Amino acid sequence: MAEDQLTVREIEAARIFEQGKENTLRSGKPLPIVFVPGVMGSRMRLVAHNELWDPDSKKNLIGWSMRSAERAAELLSVHTGMAEILSDPIAWDKDLEKIWRAVDPNGDRGFYGRQRGWGGVSQGYYYEILKALELAFNSGAYAPGEHPVYAFGYDWRRTVSNGATLLARRIRHVLDKHGVDKVVLVTHSMGGLVARYACAPAGCGVANLVKGVVHVVQPCNGAVVAYRRFVEGLGNEKATGLEGKIFAGILGGTWWGYTMIMSGTEGPLQLMPNQVYEGWLTGPSGQVVPAAEVYGQYLDGGPRSVVPELPVADLQTLLEERFGDSPDALTRASEARLIQLDDEWNGRFPEFHEMRLRADRARAARALGRWDAYRATLRSGVACAQALHRMLAGYAHPRTFMLYAAGMPTETAYRWDLPSGRRAVPVAGGGDGTVPIVSAQGLDAGVSGQWAGAGPPRLALAEDVGAHEHSTCFVPDVNQRVVRRIQALRLLP
Repeated sequence: MAEDQLTVREIEAARIFEQGKENTLRSGKPLPIVFVPGVMGSRMRLVAHNELWDPDSKKNLIGWSMRSAERAAELLSVHTGMAEILSDPIAWDKDLEKIWRAVDPNGDRGFYGRQRGWGGVSQGYYYEILKALELAFNSGAYAPGEHPVYAFGYDWRRTVSNGATLLARRIRHVLDKHGVDKVVLVTHSMGGLVARYACAPAGCGVANLVKGVVHVVQPCNGAVVAYRRFVEGLGNEKATGLEGKIFAGILGGTWWGYTMIMSGTEGPLQLMPNQVYEGWLTGPSGQVVPAAEVYGQYLDGGPRSVVPELPVADLQTLLEERFGDSPDALTRASEARLIQLDDEWNGRFPEFHEMRLRADRARAARALGRWDAYRATLRSGVACAQALHRMLAGYAHPRTFMLYAAGMPTETAYRWDLPSGRRAVPVAGGGDGTVPIVSAQGLDAGVSGQWAGAGPPRLALAEDVGAHEHSTCFVPDVNQRVVRRIQALRLLP
């Protein structure tokens, strides 16, 4: 077909599109844009511990990477306290100065950081997309403030449903503030799950308050790496260089360190491959584990689960790292002294050696008790993840655009029938380095069906944006694709 010819369906879509364009231009209503970041992409203070989680501070991240897994697990656990999203003023380009001065007569230097919420999300990852949206829709042909751009930081440790409840509240607040009836949502990664739950009828049910959604690199059906880290640790991340080593350190480094930290963070557990992601997991005999059985695999307590018993070798390592130490300082000191003296005397005093053995057994019992507590918490978190994905069940807002990235080496399968060290199977061009393309495309069929041929002509509803890495995907080309889709949503009825 010639480039300038349209199909019957495209002609009908164009007619609907032009009708909506005419109605929208006549109304002149503002259309706020709300950006929802991915996991670990919000800046927050852990209130009970007065500790910061700030992905924009290298010093802060290095500090997290140097903590023991046990201490990091305690700090990051949702069971030890709430988080407060930061609202610090941020630095912005001169390009935004004119918009700011036109919209905010009070001259508040914290306008973007506090009033618009940009200070609650990572500037390193998200400033460029926020800036691109602000300039595209609040300058040039548009009046300043016509499409105010907000960022929604949330506690990524908590469940998707928790974030969605707060997002729904934020949407209503923005609508009330501007006196309008709809927003547009732009999401990154896990933020896509949060937005879908917020819109879903069985979730928060705010789809009628959302004109449309643009999802970017959403792990619709999960990511294999989220499982691999439970059973192998983060050796693959360490091998990528200094930043990878810092990232691995933050998440515990070893498989058991990762397990400790993840046990108290409910949201990340909801990013493991779900019950409709077929073909990624192979058992020790070479048989593919059916997707419908994957949560049973996660929870069966065996060595291939995410809640295994602690092997003896790893128990010994943890004891050497003081995982079994008593919380009582006097007991802790006396046990350490017993062990030191018995080692120096090489067990020559039987009664003293027996005291040391009793101390060793007490330390091992405490370590195993703590490990079982982590396992119990994980079981609850994984069950919650299963319930989430059953509820979402492929749901997408009726006007959804999907952008995803292939072209990067990505772990797309895990095979227990292969030797240790080779079980995580990377595929060149298999995804964005984190999310396999097959998972990112998990909503494509449903999205196409929702539009039912009434989408904007010559604008892909789902599109591969090329070889971009998951966490740093908001480059100028991708940002412009987001802008074009919001332009289309703005002009639809």
